[in-house]
Amino acid sequence: MEQRPRRRPGPARNAQRDTVRIDDSANPLPAQSRTDTAIPSRAKAPRRPRALVASALATTTWSIVVVFTPILVCVILGWWQAGREGSVATVVAAAGIAWLSGHGVPVDIGPMHLSVTPLALTAVIAWRLAKAAAGTTRAIGGRNAAAVRAAAGLVTILYTGAVAGAAALCGTGPFSVDVLPALLHAVPLVVAATAYGAAREAGVLPWDAASEWLRRGLRTGLTTAGALLACGAAATGVAFAVRGPVVADTLAVYGDESWIVALLSLLYLPNLAVWAAAYLVGPGFAVGAGTAVQAELVEIGPLPAFPVFAAVPSAPLPDYATLLIGLPLMLAAVFGVVLTYRSPDLRAPRVTTAAILAAATAAATLGLLSYLSGGAAGRHLLADLGPDPLAVAGIGAVQFLIGLVGAAMIARLFAVHRRAAEAELVRRDTVVIPEPAPSREDALGFWA
Repeated sequence: MEQRPRRRPGPARNAQRDTVRIDDSANPLPAQSRTDTAIPSRAKAPRRPRALVASALATTTWSIVVVFTPILVCVILGWWQAGREGSVATVVAAAGIAWLSGHGVPVDIGPMHLSVTPLALTAVIAWRLAKAAAGTTRAIGGRNAAAVRAAAGLVTILYTGAVAGAAALCGTGPFSVDVLPALLHAVPLVVAATAYGAAREAGVLPWDAASEWLRRGLRTGLTTAGALLACGAAATGVAFAVRGPVVADTLAVYGDESWIVALLSLLYLPNLAVWAAAYLVGPGFAVGAGTAVQAELVEIGPLPAFPVFAAVPSAPLPDYATLLIGLPLMLAAVFGVVLTYRSPDLRAPRVTTAAILAAATAAATLGLLSYLSGGAAGRHLLADLGPDPLAVAGIGAVQFLIGLVGAAMIARLFAVHRRAAEAELVRRDTVVIPEPAPSREDALGFWA
């Protein structure tokens, strides 16, 4: 048995040091029943490396399965409906090619070189990668930058290995993929998505540590670019509605396989929204080598029978519709006013800096999306598709800069006068209650 001696109150110490062992040879109880004499052993610390590897492997595998399984099912259905021509290995390779194309990997399908990324599939892949990195960070209880690096790094390594294996195994039949270009195109997407997911889960995003004016400028720029992309998506919908009979005739050419073509068109709808935004900004886009689709100029050649190309304008805009060209400038002016009126500090240097940063962010976002949405769908006729990223970013930067900075400075003048008037009204409506003067009794008591 154990007997704890009396001790003075103070900080808690180790129980093993404060214990006095007494000889219990005369104790008739067996050793198994004397559980009170055992010193409790320390709980084993969780093995974070093992948890990190297990969670990263599970979340990475699940992110691949969630995206690849629907693609494989659609490819199998199309293969079955087409008469089951080709081997099963070719069908699986086709699904792998579709999965790789969502990462921006250029692939060769027979004589056709395809490098146009379906942005809808890319968005789903980035979302699942961010969720995988977040799940891994949560599993190890990460709350600092070291945990973010560990979780995002391991998920990136595992996912990059899967991409390299798919690129090596899918080069069968009419498909051909180079492993090195596949990694060069896929790794930036994987790194960006996993880093964002892990940092957001751990709560160490650089956004939280940035200054208020930096966050305000970035938020306004992203909002401006998002509003312009929404207008581009609306313009794409109007184009499909106006040229609906042509789109229906194009789908009718494929017969029973028209649903496959319609599904592929849906995957490329975000690309069309970016192209429409470039069309509104001014540079337009290309649908082949030596072609141009702009508001005042349309030069295109014969296009394949695909619903996406059926919605491409075949003539310049009429005179009454050229007002759409000023839409980016108007959107920038609107968000410049919003930026000013939501700012707590109306000093001119800060408002101007935030507006310039917002214009640069919006232009860079549009340029990046223009680069991702373009590519090639052939080697001769459709070797150049999409807008020019540099032209879109440059012309868009000029329009955003004029709209955001000009509107912000004009709105600042009205905002300053408005806040001064509100402060004057508050001053006039404020009633100051004076403190009561000391009475004669208090004074007598004091002198007494």
